Amino acid sequence: MKKPLKNPVLRRLRDLYTRMDQAYAASAQAIGLSCQGCQNSCCETLFRHHTYLEWTNLAQGLAAMPAQRRQEIHDMAETFLRMHQNALPGARPRVPCPLSLEVEGSLACGLYEHRPMICRLHGVPNVLLRPGGQQTAFPGCDRAQDLAKTCEPALLDRTPLLGELARLEMDLLGRERMSRLPRVDLTIAEMILHGPPRL
Repeated sequence: MKKPLKNPVLRRLRDLYTRMDQAYAASAQAIGLSCQGCQNSCCETLFRHHTYLEWTNLAQGLAAMPAQRRQEIHDMAETFLRMHQNALPGARPRVPCPLSLEVEGSLACGLYEHRPMICRLHGVPNVLLRPGGQQTAFPGCDRAQDLAKTCEPALLDRTPLLGELARLEMDLLGRERMSRLPRVDLTIAEMILHGPPRL
């Protein structure tokens, strides 16, 4: 079993994740959103992730797992990619994330403390202020949208959280290395199969 990666930026990422979880909880509580019993699991949604920092953090979590569990996740990642690659054009098969586990009839993350930003913030209504002042609003998952019809939605502002994640990415890589590395645009399955990023 590999030793956990020791990097102060990763520790700061964990602090940021705590604030993300708090922001999500406040927004979800305001509209009464709970994932319990939901049949439209986020763990079957195709998410793409965009930072070396989160990829590195995910790799650290995987490295700490027992070898047998890592092999199971690797096999599930291959299945995930194969099913998406073989899907009909325009189709998005609902395939469980390779990290997911079935718990009491529902899917749950098997690497919960290491899950990326998108997995943490998906579901609640949220807003993002882009450079130039353009605002992009996301209504939330279907359940959140139904709940928001009967109450004032508490929009989660992703802007400062995403901005801090970008600063941490810069601190991890440095400007020169960041300019020469290819842009990350990977699913969790692809991150698993690639192994830790080569930085």
